[in-house]
Amino acid sequence: MKSEKTIWLGLGYAGLLPFIITTVMSWAGWVTPWLDPKFAFISYSATILSFLAGTLWGRVLSLYASNNIGNLLILSNLYALLAWFSLLLAVPAVGLVTLSFGYFSLLSIEKNCQNLPVDQEYRRMRVRLTSVALLTHFLMLINILFGG
Repeated sequence: MKSEKTIWLGLGYAGLLPFIITTVMSWAGWVTPWLDPKFAFISYSATILSFLAGTLWGRVLSLYASNNIGNLLILSNLYALLAWFSLLLAVPAVGLVTLSFGYFSLLSIEKNCQNLPVDQEYRRMRVRLTSVALLTHFLMLINILFGG
């Protein structure tokens, strides 16, 4: 059990690296012919939001009795669509705001659904990870809007 916990904690925090690296690249003006850090950030963010929506789906399915299972399953799909929609937007700043809304509201839903099968350490990790992700979204938005 301890090794599994170490793995999900490690993977969770390692998942912040692309947010941090692409934010630093953008602020430093590091653009290569094969990698635009702003697009890399937004596409990674959309992928992670979709992943989190999928984990919500999985946790809901593990519930054996709840009156809000249907609503949570629908929400998990709507978050995946929101992430995809953010990739389609021609204005990166709007995509970042859309994704930020997704992260913040998904965390809020998870916190308000006390019957989801997660422990307190997972909840604390999710708050920390979401906080850093939202901070990098804010920094990237400032960079896009004001040029760093």
